[in-house]
Amino acid sequence: MKCFTLKSFLHTDFEFIYLKWLLNNLNHITKLEIHLHVRDIWKEVQLILKSVIDANFIRQYCLPDQIINLKYFYFYIRTQCSSSLNNISEIINSFKINSFFIDHQWTNVQGFYDKNMSYQHIFSSNLKKFQRSILLL
Repeated sequence: MKCFTLKSFLHTDFEFIYLKWLLNNLNHITKLEIHLHVRDIWKEVQLILKSVIDANFIRQYCLPDQIINLKYFYFYIRTQCSSSLNNISEIINSFKINSFFIDHQWTNVQGFYDKNMSYQHIFSSNLKKFQRSILLL
């Protein structure tokens, strides 16, 4: 398998742990696409789900620990959050200053905060279908 696309709703920290396990067992993929919708972060005591979705979060929870063959990485993450977690420019900048993302040339990230729905959207801006799917949400 060379390409892997995952579309999922995540409701608990355990589901992020499972995602990481799954990614660590995909050794030969060259292209990874992840579409995540994180919901219900206020229902239970969650540590991972309450984290700010930035470059460090993506590296820690949404990518394999060892990047062997991966050349293309695209993502779209929509998460519920309070406005206090909303600093989109800092989040986008985190990808531009993180050496891992710079080395892999995965710094082209965009995002926005939807005040009406209390959702934060972060996505790879070099994949146009993510931009179209955001308009449909």
